[in-house]
Amino acid sequence: ETAGRWIYQEWARLEAPAVWQENKADILRSLDPAVTIPKFFGCRVDGELAGIASVVPHDLPTCPTWGPWLANVLVMPHWRRRGFGSALVRYAMEYADGLVPALYLYTFDQVGLYLRLGWQTVREDVYLGRPITIMRHSAAPRASVP
Repeated sequence: ETAGRWIYQEWARLEAPAVWQENKADILRSLDPAVTIPKFFGCRVDGELAGIASVVPHDLPTCPTWGPWLANVLVMPHWRRRGFGSALVRYAMEYADGLVPALYLYTFDQVGLYLRLGWQTVREDVYLGRPITIMRHSAAPRASVP
């Protein structure tokens, strides 16, 4: 419930209602242990939810054939600048590495963070009237078993 409220306040309220409906459906599907994607992750500090991140099948309506996506990366303001965002992103990346060959994201303003974590810029674009950077992270190569 808290994560859904954060997602709505931060992003979904600015998008078409269908996007929010998809977000809510992803949140509900992620609660099923048998479902691998979508999956939501949370970071708690002393029992308080400090941040969230997710891996979802679709995120950017202008790129419907790309995916899955790292999405909904959000750390509450009073927990920022302590490494929780980076830790959530790394956790989601490691989770996806075992499932998919690549993961995508778009960001309005955190390109530096994602570059430091090994993401590559795919292209610049505009979404919701704001400039965005679309990025991609390839899964780590798997070792061959003799």
